[in-house]
Amino acid sequence: MPADFRNAPPPTPIGRLRAVPMHIEELRAVVTLDAATGAGSVEATVDYVVGPHAGAPIFDLRQTVRTARLDGTRLDPVELAAHDVGPGAHSSIRVVGRTQAAGSSHRLSVTYRLDTPDADLGGAYPPVLHWSNGRVRWSFGMSDLYAGRYLEAWFPSNLPFDQFPWTLELRVTGTTIAHSLITNGAATVVGANAWTVRFPSWFTTMSSLVELRPADSVVLRSTIVSLPVSGRTVVVETWKLVGGQENLPALHARVGALLAEYETAFGAFLGDRFVCLFHGAGGGMEYAGGATTAAGALGHEVFHSWFARGLSPAAQTDGWWDEAYTSFRDDGDTRTEGFDFTRAPVRLCARQPFQRTTPTAAYDDGSRFFRGVAQWIGAAPLRTLMGELYRARRGTPVSTAELVAHLVSGSGATDLIDACHRFVYGFAESTPDARLVFGPAPSLWNRHEDDRMAVHLNPKAGRDNWIHARITNTAAAGPCRCFVVTFALRATTGTPPTFPVDFFPAQTATVDFELAPGRWRTVSARLPAALLPARGTRVSVLASVHARRSHPASGTHVWEHAALAQRDLTID
Repeated sequence: MPADFRNAPPPTPIGRLRAVPMHIEELRAVVTLDAATGAGSVEATVDYVVGPHAGAPIFDLRQTVRTARLDGTRLDPVELAAHDVGPGAHSSIRVVGRTQAAGSSHRLSVTYRLDTPDADLGGAYPPVLHWSNGRVRWSFGMSDLYAGRYLEAWFPSNLPFDQFPWTLELRVTGTTIAHSLITNGAATVVGANAWTVRFPSWFTTMSSLVELRPADSVVLRSTIVSLPVSGRTVVVETWKLVGGQENLPALHARVGALLAEYETAFGAFLGDRFVCLFHGAGGGMEYAGGATTAAGALGHEVFHSWFARGLSPAAQTDGWWDEAYTSFRDDGDTRTEGFDFTRAPVRLCARQPFQRTTPTAAYDDGSRFFRGVAQWIGAAPLRTLMGELYRARRGTPVSTAELVAHLVSGSGATDLIDACHRFVYGFAESTPDARLVFGPAPSLWNRHEDDRMAVHLNPKAGRDNWIHARITNTAAAGPCRCFVVTFALRATTGTPPTFPVDFFPAQTATVDFELAPGRWRTVSARLPAALLPARGTRVSVLASVHARRSHPASGTHVWEHAALAQRDLTID
């Protein structure tokens, strides 16, 4: 996948270094598990590109590095030290202790003994590396609720914003006992107890499933299932532990039925296999096209291959929305509950770039948020909007702000920004209220890149464009904690547009934060090429800005309310 740093952490001072994000282009890990000695070794190589800012690149690894090389030169492992940057235990990242140029390419190689990761090991199904009489069990044991529990537990990895391919070369030595590899990667057997596994470029640090167990300890069922929307056939693999009480044939059939149900409701399944291990523990964990789960959590975990690992959170601070929507779906997705603004604020998204856990409130308070959305716009329209989001963005990370922008622009329910202010971002009420308006000219313009330059260029057909707006919080108002700006394209007519009927549904929107009284800011939103009309078409861009208790009145026109704006233009 191409580098995308929109949801990456900003440059951050860490000691004497300026820590900056990287994009991993390729990870290769060679793992040898010696069952005779009970020792595992890893040689890992990361090819990466530094982001748009010069500095010391960040990554994560919860193993103890023995040796390191950077661009072929020996590097003291001390220069890859972990630094505590986030709230709570185990909230650390590693920093390459060298300043590197923006956009430069590098190779980092490390070796280490594979061991239980230096991560929060809580939960019903933690990471395991266990040896016993020639038998090896290795479980990735990922978790959203415990820090350091994604790919970084075992291998050099990145934060959730990044997508990258990687290869695992795994060999079990020192034993004649056959082992089975359970994985959502493309595995090739290259010898006795030896595999090469390739994971695709759209995977994030949250995606990969690896379970290694003695072959005589697990039972496999595998069939091919035809899906109703994509028309594709996918392989369904279900596994259980020998002696487990699960009815594997029945559960296997249910996986196929769930895949068909969710594809019908939301769009094509992303992948050609679904791999599920019934692990004999409580609860479950989702992977991309896979799960480790108890039977009772099966529907929840399969659904996550649409919302959590088909669309994935762009950062751990965005990890609330997939659990929230999946929990809402668990209840049938038709329950509604009005927002109660007398309730205390709820912070589901703290907007902390180095947060490493999903808040437990995501399940109950998050589900309540979606019940509130369903109350305002209807359960069926909410389902439609979430399906549109999935189909437009599947295989990519999605931030909370992008989710909010989609819900507001698609539904026209601008009061959703009020609900998000209090029940997603957890902000208290401002006194007095913010009052947002479009700023002085140019208040609305288009660019061919997201460059924030205040010179209008007509949109070009056949490519993405970026609509820009200048937003002001008036001097006598209160502080604005979050706001949304929506942009609609309509054919230009002689009739003046009326809010909201002509402004929604909008083609795009953007969410921003923290605008003080008397201050202004330029914001932008991507206008996808597919949404642009043909060259030569005359269109009007209709924009509106909304914040908590700051909205234009229904029935108003652009000249009647400064929170509305219009620009007529021609598609080039």
